Amino acid sequence: MLPKPLTVGIIGGIGPEAANRLSQLIVELADAHSDREHIPVICFNNPNIPSRVESISGKGENCLPALVETARSLVRAGANFLIMPCNCAHFYLRALRDEISVPVLDMIAETADHVVENFPGAKSVGLLASSPTLDTGLYGRPLSEWGVETLRPTALEQELVMKAIYGPEGIKAGRKDVAAEDLIAVGDSLVKRGADVVIAACTEISLVLDADSLPVPVVDPMRVIAKSAISCARHGLGRSNSSRFVQSLKRSTAAGV
Repeated sequence: MLPKPLTVGIIGGIGPEAANRLSQLIVELADAHSDREHIPVICFNNPNIPSRVESISGKGENCLPALVETARSLVRAGANFLIMPCNCAHFYLRALRDEISVPVLDMIAETADHVVENFPGAKSVGLLASSPTLDTGLYGRPLSEWGVETLRPTALEQELVMKAIYGPEGIKAGRKDVAAEDLIAVGDSLVKRGADVVIAACTEISLVLDADSLPVPVVDPMRVIAKSAISCARHGLGRSNSSRFVQSLKRSTAAGV
């Protein structure tokens, strides 16, 4: 009989459909042959978390307190470790870890490592992401440590990307067809400029682009973190390559978590 796996907690609502997709990916990728072989997952889709874009820019409410409370709710519910299906929310990862008593996996680091390990010949990686993810260097820093260049869209192209994610005809509004066309056009431009791989570095973009949507491979960070979560749930967080899963140094005093 297989040992009981750890329980995964998903900090959802950022956005809600992405969280549901991540939960589904954990089911699809678990290689389970019966109900009891699947991974326990708790997903809290909290749409009341303030905009990460407005928070990072300083133009809106700080989203960190809501991220922390959502995470604490998952811990109280029984989650052994957490994952967060929002790329730009990883701007707050270190601060979040400092307030939570269980590990929070790093989707950005996992994806950067995935690119380096699976595409060793890649010299340049294109990024399709929200502006805060690009401006804060969330992917640029870890990839540069491996000598990999990152390419971002031009200013006009980035306007298209943000419109595809957040606009009235965008993915968050439930409109995907036009958004997908615009994202593919920007992705094609990145490829023409030399991108060997493109990362769908926004979980909304992951909802409309497939691995073969562009002439080069498209990497989906949600698929990467789903596989990592399955591995951690089954084999534990203390395995030899678990240095990315940094345990928090502080302990929350709220509700004992």
